[in-house]
Amino acid sequence: MPARYGCLSPDSPDSHSHTPMIGISRHLRIAFVPMLALAQLGSIPVSTQAQVALGAPAAAGKRIVRDVQVVFKGSATMDANRVKAQMATRVGEPYTDETVERDIRTLYGTGAVDNVDIQAVNVDGGVRVVVTISGRGGIGEINFLGNGAFDNDKLRTEIEVKVGDPVDDAKLTTAQQKIRELYEKKGFSDVLVTYDVTPSSKEGFSAVTFKIEEGARGLIGDIRFEGNNAISARKLKAKIKSKEKTFYRLWGKAGKLDNQTVLDDVKVIEQAYQDEGYVYVKVTYRRDPIDAKSTALIFEIYEGGKYDVASVNITGITVFSKDELTPAIRTEAGFAYSGTDVRGDEKMLRDYYGSRGYADANVDTQLTDAGPGKLNVTYAITEGTKSLIRKVNISGNTKTKDEVIRRELPFSPGEELNTVQLETAQTTLENMNYFEGKGEANPLTVRPVATEVEGFKDVEVNVTEKPTGSVNFGAGFSSVDSLVGFVDVTQTNFDISDWKDFRGAGQRFNLNLRYGIRTSSFNTSWTEPWFLGQKLAFTVNLFYQNLYYLSNRFDQVNVGMSLGLRKPIGKYAYLEGVYTLQNVQIDVDQGSGDDSTQLLRDEDGDYLQSKFDLNFVHDTRDSVFITRKGHKFEAGLMVSGLGGDVETYGANIGGQQFFHLPGDTILSFEGMARWMDSWGSNDRVPIFDRLFLGGAYNLRGYDYRDAGPKDSRGEPLGGNMSLFGSVEYSFPIIEKVRGAIFWDVGMIESDLDAASGSTGGVRNGGPIIGDGEVYSNVGIGVRMFLPVGPIRVDLGIPLVKDDFVGNSPRFQFNMGYRF
Repeated sequence: MPARYGCLSPDSPDSHSHTPMIGISRHLRIAFVPMLALAQLGSIPVSTQAQVALGAPAAAGKRIVRDVQVVFKGSATMDANRVKAQMATRVGEPYTDETVERDIRTLYGTGAVDNVDIQAVNVDGGVRVVVTISGRGGIGEINFLGNGAFDNDKLRTEIEVKVGDPVDDAKLTTAQQKIRELYEKKGFSDVLVTYDVTPSSKEGFSAVTFKIEEGARGLIGDIRFEGNNAISARKLKAKIKSKEKTFYRLWGKAGKLDNQTVLDDVKVIEQAYQDEGYVYVKVTYRRDPIDAKSTALIFEIYEGGKYDVASVNITGITVFSKDELTPAIRTEAGFAYSGTDVRGDEKMLRDYYGSRGYADANVDTQLTDAGPGKLNVTYAITEGTKSLIRKVNISGNTKTKDEVIRRELPFSPGEELNTVQLETAQTTLENMNYFEGKGEANPLTVRPVATEVEGFKDVEVNVTEKPTGSVNFGAGFSSVDSLVGFVDVTQTNFDISDWKDFRGAGQRFNLNLRYGIRTSSFNTSWTEPWFLGQKLAFTVNLFYQNLYYLSNRFDQVNVGMSLGLRKPIGKYAYLEGVYTLQNVQIDVDQGSGDDSTQLLRDEDGDYLQSKFDLNFVHDTRDSVFITRKGHKFEAGLMVSGLGGDVETYGANIGGQQFFHLPGDTILSFEGMARWMDSWGSNDRVPIFDRLFLGGAYNLRGYDYRDAGPKDSRGEPLGGNMSLFGSVEYSFPIIEKVRGAIFWDVGMIESDLDAASGSTGGVRNGGPIIGDGEVYSNVGIGVRMFLPVGPIRVDLGIPLVKDDFVGNSPRFQFNMGYRF
């Protein structure tokens, strides 16, 4: 917006508003200020310029902002801190007309203000900036026009805008998108949603009306390709996201016509052809009605000719040599042209320059004819100038503290501007899940901006916060602990020192209550991810666990606390140490009618355990949900007895490896070796520290904890050493459903013979069954990824049996992911 300027007396305020009055003095000032700045900079030694640029005291003649006040006119108000966060005019910075103009444009751009006036009043040592805002009135009513597929109540529940909220164009745009997505999921691909804001019948309020043009409902009955000779329809259909509507596509947008998805598919098909050398391929599409509800989607392809690369050249380089840049170029002479390789080369060249301070470097790819079926590829580089970082400005965060964002940034003022680090910062901040990301109304941005100081740029980090707390209620079921109801409260941007909102310091808080047929538990934890100012996660955990599901012959209750420290090591690994102090109560039913063996009865009692665990994990899995490639390796040590009355120690090593194979099939291997022993005055490892196999998470052909040593009554006793291995091959069946075949093998050995002091295989109340036995099973499974959560069902068939384990197949059922 234009600003108003006037002549100033020594005591009169600078005044800027949206009123369109521009005088001659403004033009003179705009022309004069840069010349004056250049003249001043020209007289300063180079080292002094750098100091000024990095935040040294301002040059003479510049007025410093000493205070920023936000004043609201009318009944509509906003958060004053949010207004300040969106402004570049800040306390301690020089006051400039250019900054004020930018602030006015920014505030108008929020859509939440009707009028802005910014004045600067002279005070001792600088100026006080007064920002006067007339806000738009609140929403008095919300209306819908043109909706037939959904009633008003359904649409109101879908959007987050409510009566009484301030008029915020960003939120209204998000609501508009939500309505559109709702229609698209039902097959209305041509729906058009707009909104109007008009004065309401309630004085001082506005009426918001969403206007909906539903269009025709479209389901994809058939997908065809015309003109494709080089690539088969089957291969093209596998690459695109649009799918035909079938009986098994029950969820999401699958089978429903979506215009944006079709446009994305056009690009995918073109890229597939360009990767085969068809540089000038053109793809269009049309829709042919099949019946009242469905349509045929036809992609029309003009392939053009196939081209090989005759030569690869780089021009415009002065800072670096061809010898430095050429080794990383993927496009090679004598091979077919590949669009993917060219795009990769462009990014590599930009990143090479950008990671060395040349943020403005640009790469323009030029293709020229080199004879029939051949072309030359030339990367024309515009290098730009090298820049350092002057300042890092953070805006938009009204709850999250600046330091929470700043500590995650891999750069700081004074360093070379590295565009690769900017991309890393963008990804890191998005992964925090505190702020709106790609595809949302106001996505997070990390970008360099020019400054008036040559050779320096500022980095602007602009965020829009989103809710980070959640309360979940639900129920789950597994073949281990049966039916369980739960309540889970989580705040991922917690602040333990803020007793009003408990939000903004980047800490994590979780409270979990579970109650079921065979278990009940309480767990609360708090994590500070930057303990002592370092990237060191400190966690405090309090817990109570009543584990009915472990046995029908005894109950186990664990109550205690743990303190943990986790330190990242590189990108994929971490080292974690955890100290746990807990009371473990084992209550064996020793009534007159109980038939428990003496070996089990000896476990009865209360134990105070003080233990320390140290674990190393290296995890490159591409996802914890459906892992297609990567590995997870882990190794750990445990010692118990530094206080308390449990003296044990142990170790473990193992991991998982995943391979993504053709047809979206996945081959995975898993293995784990564990070992436990006692020391000091203890002559055995108590049952709660022993090792077990069997159940949904390892040997799936056996009941929980049944694949290993058991007493003469069939009660699992566990052991001191366990080995486990598994191979699984999974494959897609239908959308969101995968099948699996698997083989598991494992064994457990115990030292209960030595502990009891007996010989001949009869140990403290009877023989021990399955000690050292190698158990194995084969099986099939189904993995379903439903809106309510993931469901995993396995049918395991045991290949080895003992006196208590038959050869009957076992169903293993559970909900949730394994981390």
